[in-house]
Amino acid sequence: NATLLATLAPVWIVIASGAVLGEHVGRRTVAGLVLCLLGGIALVGGSWHMAAGGVPGDLWGLITSFFFAAYFLTIKAARRDGRSAGLVMARSTLVTTAALFVVVLVAGESFRPESLDGLWALAALALVSQVGGQGLLAVALGMLPAAFSSLVIFLEAVAAAFLGWAVLGEPVTLPQMIGGAAILA
Repeated sequence: NATLLATLAPVWIVIASGAVLGEHVGRRTVAGLVLCLLGGIALVGGSWHMAAGGVPGDLWGLITSFFFAAYFLTIKAARRDGRSAGLVMARSTLVTTAALFVVVLVAGESFRPESLDGLWALAALALVSQVGGQGLLAVALGMLPAAFSSLVIFLEAVAAAFLGWAVLGEPVTLPQMIGGAAILA
């Protein structure tokens, strides 16, 4: 549930890119969003359920979608002002580092990994997620409309289903395959 709710960021991006950034959001983009939403619902399929114990996780998933949409639109706005992707990412990383520094202090957590495996995991997150994922996002947002670009977020659900099948041996049902195909379409 939380993953599907977190991938709702494109809904807020499509709404705000027109209203806040003044970008034209065409019918094809809206149709793509609807297709991705239907595909995401099909991918989640039988695992979607509402239960009182799951509400906090669902709420955090929805909040995540708002924050990711705000981040996405902020990066788009910064890139629209002519700043390079590298500069935008450097500034974004500094702000995030400062905020997380405060969180670590308040939570009383350690600033360093506990093991070599932890260090490798941290390095992989930095290189794959931050430099690769967020860096390429900043590059793309300098060239493409925010609403169109946001639809790529739904690939997270397709990747999760694929990795669940390939790595964990989780079965993928026909409706889930159709949902993944709808997202890819």
